[in-house]
Amino acid sequence: MDGVIGLKAIDSKFAFLGYIESAALDESVNDTRTDFSLSEDEIESIVDQAKERVKEFLAPELAEIREKQTGIVSALRIEHPRFLSIQGTDAEVAETLHYGTNRKEDIFVEMSRQSLRQYERRKNAFKRSIEKKLPDVEAKAKEYVAELKQESVSSLAEYVMKRKLVLDVFEESLKFKPNTDQDSEYEDVLHDIICPLKSTSSDLDYDDHNLWIVDDRLAFYSYFNSDTRMEKQVSDPTHPKDRPDVSIFDLGLGFENEDKSSPITIVEFKRPKIDNYTLEKNPITQVRKYVEDMRKSGEAIKYDGTPIRSIEETTPFMCHIIADITPKLRDVMKALGNFHRKAGSNTYYSWDASYSIFIEVSSFKDVLESAKSRNRAFFERIGISV
Repeated sequence: MDGVIGLKAIDSKFAFLGYIESAALDESVNDTRTDFSLSEDEIESIVDQAKERVKEFLAPELAEIREKQTGIVSALRIEHPRFLSIQGTDAEVAETLHYGTNRKEDIFVEMSRQSLRQYERRKNAFKRSIEKKLPDVEAKAKEYVAELKQESVSSLAEYVMKRKLVLDVFEESLKFKPNTDQDSEYEDVLHDIICPLKSTSSDLDYDDHNLWIVDDRLAFYSYFNSDTRMEKQVSDPTHPKDRPDVSIFDLGLGFENEDKSSPITIVEFKRPKIDNYTLEKNPITQVRKYVEDMRKSGEAIKYDGTPIRSIEETTPFMCHIIADITPKLRDVMKALGNFHRKAGSNTYYSWDASYSIFIEVSSFKDVLESAKSRNRAFFERIGISV
């Protein structure tokens, strides 16, 4: 049954065995009764007719399988909008699957194949038109470009959908009510959503982190560290065991250069709900300490010691502090710098001229709302609510 209609078992436990009997077969069997004196075409015709009879007999079971496959195809198209570019309705796509292809993972693989084959067919048709100088080359070019746009839009829709899901997870995490002994874990969870702990860009690709939640410009930076000791980030640091939450030393992908004036970015997370800050112990003093250490070092390095860039006294730093804006943190901001509040938000910013640092202090809620706002137009465009 598997080789004939692509179905290994019914309900994962029943097998179907089909036998063909006829006088014509009796007359064409050889003397040893091990084969038939029929041509390949005749045997193929008999098998094809038998397949149709089997499908008729198993119609209720096969319809149930197709319904399940259609549901999975539909779900995959919602989760991965790039599959919307595959021609046909969900049911029509399901009809192209073997009856034995029932697992979500297997259907995902098959739909990926179909998407690739469809793309290759369009590309090859266009190439053939050019090579043969066919009269429809202009029409083929327009068709090819239009379909490529559809493919690109589908891929973009999937990327936007993933952003929405990440923000949903981030928002749910903010609702968590930690116990006293879970405070550190709570901070780590939020940190891990934005950028996996104890990782560098040698471990992760640019699309494996979610630094865009903090600032869209951070989405494509090509070298970063997350919860990594200072001694693995700069040469001969004064405080080698310090661990900035996230530090980024270069410009985004495609924009690398040796401009020493390009900023270095530091992101520091503080546990939600805490309000025990002092003038000596607070995130503003903490990031200033990191900046001083990096400047004294004079050189940023990769995890293996390879130099990335020089760090000079004039090198600007962009520091994002993500923490709940509590009364004591407000007192610290008043005492340590001229912080201004952004209109309509609970975010504060300051240019610290003495350290050449731009510091932005945002609550977790503000970071979430800002990310939602920046992506709202994209979400609405593909029909998902914010």
